Amino acid sequence: MNGIIALFLSMVAPGAGQIFNGDYWLGALLGGMFALGKTAVLPLLVRGLRLKTEESILKLFYWFNWLYSLCVLFAIVQAAVRGFSVTVTHPWTAVLCALMIISVYKNTQKEILFSALCGRRGLYQVIRPVRKSPTESQASDGKKA
Repeated sequence: MNGIIALFLSMVAPGAGQIFNGDYWLGALLGGMFALGKTAVLPLLVRGLRLKTEESILKLFYWFNWLYSLCVLFAIVQAAVRGFSVTVTHPWTAVLCALMIISVYKNTQKEILFSALCGRRGLYQVIRPVRKSPTESQASDGKKA
């Protein structure tokens, strides 16, 4: 049963399942990567590697997204597998950490922070395009609802 709880916690916020199982360092590492990966680590990589062309930046985004997805998958699988063998769990600590990870993730998805860390404007729109509502897209196509 503990493995299933850890699995669901890691699906909500990667790293929370590890904290539920008592793996605090791994949980903090995975939770930090999930919460700050695309908003802090990725733009710092663009700045650190001094990427200039849009093609090279998009290649970095592509590989970073694959690594990011693998880290999230690792967090989910590892928490579930380890959860079946652990005897002492930390449910309230895990729930609090999950809430913290989610709030940091939601509050750092800002264009200003991304542009400041990256040192370039306009890249945020490349990775997070603005989605139009159905009524806006019909109005821009010249069709009436």
